[in-house]
Amino acid sequence: MNSRLSKISRTRYTWFNTTRNVEVTPEKFFFPETKEDIAEIVKEAERRGVRVRAVGSGHSFSEAAKGQDFLLSMKNLDKVWITERDTLREDYRNMHMATAEAGTIIKKLTRVLDKENYGLINMGVIDVQTISGAMMTGTHGTGINKPSIPDMVLSLKMVGTKGQFYQIEPKNGITDPEKFDHNAGIELIQRDDVFYSTILSFGGMGIVYEITMQVIPQYWMKETRYLMKWSALKEQLRDGSFMKKVNEKDFVAFRINPYEVKKDHRCAVVEQEIIPPEKNPIGLFAHMRNILSSVFGELEYLIESSIEKFKKKPSTVKKTINTGLWATQKFVYYNKSHKVLYQCGSAVIRYGISSEFAFDAKAEKIIEVLDAVIAKAKWNADEADLYQSSHVPVRFVRASDAYLSSAHCRETVYIDIPLLYGTTGDTEILEGYQKMMIGLGGIPHWGKHNMQLYLNNDFIRKQFERVDDWIAVRQEMDPKGTFLNDFIIKMGLSGSYAGID
Repeated sequence: MNSRLSKISRTRYTWFNTTRNVEVTPEKFFFPETKEDIAEIVKEAERRGVRVRAVGSGHSFSEAAKGQDFLLSMKNLDKVWITERDTLREDYRNMHMATAEAGTIIKKLTRVLDKENYGLINMGVIDVQTISGAMMTGTHGTGINKPSIPDMVLSLKMVGTKGQFYQIEPKNGITDPEKFDHNAGIELIQRDDVFYSTILSFGGMGIVYEITMQVIPQYWMKETRYLMKWSALKEQLRDGSFMKKVNEKDFVAFRINPYEVKKDHRCAVVEQEIIPPEKNPIGLFAHMRNILSSVFGELEYLIESSIEKFKKKPSTVKKTINTGLWATQKFVYYNKSHKVLYQCGSAVIRYGISSEFAFDAKAEKIIEVLDAVIAKAKWNADEADLYQSSHVPVRFVRASDAYLSSAHCRETVYIDIPLLYGTTGDTEILEGYQKMMIGLGGIPHWGKHNMQLYLNNDFIRKQFERVDDWIAVRQEMDPKGTFLNDFIIKMGLSGSYAGID
């Protein structure tokens, strides 16, 4: 190993994800600062016959980062800039774009964009992920007419096998091949199959180091939160009025208490609309979320205490979730895009873990799945003395072009089961829900807890119509298996390699 790689590497370094349910002690842990560093790391890995992986902020609960060979932290690659237009096709000259290095945390990305008077079209409920990690695992947010993170990507740059540099785009991508500098040491690939495989690939095609995304001029949003009973919301789903709202509003989601309190289940509905700047209200309180919402954003501590420390009655957990939903309501809240789209309390970021599944965004399916969740939560409490520590979020997502997106080519509803990692029966509860969701036809969110899916490779292959194309591209881009990881292998997505089934 040369002196540069020795300088930017450590041995006997153990990496954990945020919730510490994934732990990795690689042979070498690297902190690259340039794309050239990454290329040298890849060459060294291939010389030694080991695999290489990259990690970001570690917010994924899956095992996508696992591997015992070379591991890269991308934290030193975190620059953001407005995309240069010199090599763009004429059709894209008027589109707003920004470029971010792969280790950029979304919070930094949105703040830099805001200074330039731009915003992301959509984002997930938190902003602590790296932009590359969010892309690679299919982070989605909500908004049935808004793109997920991978579908905002227009172009990416990646280090592949032998340390080769690639710029990857769709067939009619943003770059004009005639204006592209083919002598700069980067190979331009403009193919739909390669692009729509790579943008959601768990790092399995190579090490992405730069991403160009579509952005839009900064915008303000109005958020309204209100409570409903599940019985009433169910009727609105059946008569079509709620799905009409989902399609007409910019962003709609809701949360439901899986436990019955006073003969019904409390739901908290969130509606968000983009508003013209001239309609921004003046006044301190219009630009603040409910103060109780901030306090109860840490409510998970109270729930955890209820379950783990004080061993209170199950009804306390049910009522605590109900109180949490009540506390987050606010009739009107105005702010800039990234401040409204951010939806999560810090306790969840530190301790939350979940399993999430995608279904067709149809009213009867939503009712079927949520009624099954309610029944499962009751059975867990009555028969197994297990209690889940959070509400159940429901989000709506636009059809995705990414081959392995669980929203591929269909409008989708995501139903999430979040828990606090470390509470009694946490993974047992999640794996029980995974079995149930698979039985109902749910497709997994790759960035969440998916241990049960290792036993269901046939199910995975049946749910993704372009999975064979994805595998073929992965083998083409990485013929030696340098970028394979345990997650891809366990999910049955590796294809055929020597010594690998």
